[in-house]
Amino acid sequence: MKIPLLSLLIAATLPGVAAFSVQAQSAAPSTAPSPLPAAIEDVLRHPTLAGARVGLLALTLPDRSVLVSRNAEDTFAPASVTKLFTTAAALWKLGSHYVWRTPIAYRGTKREGTIDGDLWILGRGAPDLVEERLWIAAQWLAEDGLTEVEGDIVVDDRYFAGNPYGQGWPGGRQVTEAYHAPISALMANYAAQRGDDGWNAVADPPVHFGTRLLALLGKAGVRVRGTVRRPDASELAAVPGPEFRGTGVGRESVPGPLVSLYDIDSEPLGRLVMDVNKFSNNVMAETVLRTLGAIEYGAPGTDTKGLAVVTEFLQDQLSVPLNSYIQADGSGLSPQNRFTPVQIVELLEYAERDFHVGPELLSSLKISGLDGWSPAPFKYAPLKGELRVKSGHIRGVNTLGGFLHTEHDQVIVFAFMINDHHAQQWEIDQRMAEMAVALIREF
Repeated sequence: MKIPLLSLLIAATLPGVAAFSVQAQSAAPSTAPSPLPAAIEDVLRHPTLAGARVGLLALTLPDRSVLVSRNAEDTFAPASVTKLFTTAAALWKLGSHYVWRTPIAYRGTKREGTIDGDLWILGRGAPDLVEERLWIAAQWLAEDGLTEVEGDIVVDDRYFAGNPYGQGWPGGRQVTEAYHAPISALMANYAAQRGDDGWNAVADPPVHFGTRLLALLGKAGVRVRGTVRRPDASELAAVPGPEFRGTGVGRESVPGPLVSLYDIDSEPLGRLVMDVNKFSNNVMAETVLRTLGAIEYGAPGTDTKGLAVVTEFLQDQLSVPLNSYIQADGSGLSPQNRFTPVQIVELLEYAERDFHVGPELLSSLKISGLDGWSPAPFKYAPLKGELRVKSGHIRGVNTLGGFLHTEHDQVIVFAFMINDHHAQQWEIDQRMAEMAVALIREF
């Protein structure tokens, strides 16, 4: 029997009523929490938080005593902490072993290493088709005897459909930033390319994919006489789109009149979740979301279909009421997302006890100061190495959720959510760090 976290919070606020929890099959009483530690109250009075909305929740593990609670049931924009809900749902639905397969096929005839026709690349939503994977594919085709393609490289991304950006994503100059790249079922290098001023989003991800593969085929000794292009109307009519559902998206999904040559396999989902969360990769999170939609409800995958799968996960596994949160995208870049500190903590607790989701989800949390991207205050003692967290940043929003280890050998699960601030993000990261230090030293 699980005692809902809401009941713990209610009990903690009633005079003379102690917070309690059930571990295994026995109840372990715990004391009702005291007011916020003075050190945290001091942080909340800092001028950088003037006018900001703050939600805090911290529980001890394994007894689940409520240590800190402030607006814990209110909804806040979670920014990239949203990725935890998306990746947890994917691990739950697909399993950590799930692999994306991107078929390479041809249309025409093949004789003595020459394709008299076009080379087709069938996008299936793989989130990790980086240069190295394309190079391996090009080398494999060359070693298999392919020397020349008389036609074009045709890039087919019909496995996804709909808006290439998430609901509510900011526009303006940000659409050129790599973190804001358009989402497609066929992308190379996260739909970004290096420019004079760093990495920038590409305008047409499938064509960019084909252009990179064309260059690598040339280096591997395969000559392509034609160009990179999307299929034309007659080809779209002749080659059926992917209307299937389920996880069989490799060579078995190649429709006639195409002939399969090779599958580019991704890393397993359990491994890729680490890249999504440790480095907060928006593009990967959105492809995971759309893949969920395609597999569960049939291609083409959309963000709406994917969000329906996350909703199923939240209701089935966490008993989160449908009207208690808003999820607008898979990555958290949308300011429309809303979750509560309670829901974040409950997700982390779920991961701690669930064998099939937990190991990979928990290992995808950043180790403070040691991997992923860590703000400066987390790179030094007493925080370095003592937190396992997911952070989130969009304009006016800073969030932090995860686990920390205290100086008194206590493990605490927590969520800090700060919205509507007008400070620089690094300043609010400093406030987050100060609250984490207070927990480490107080408990």
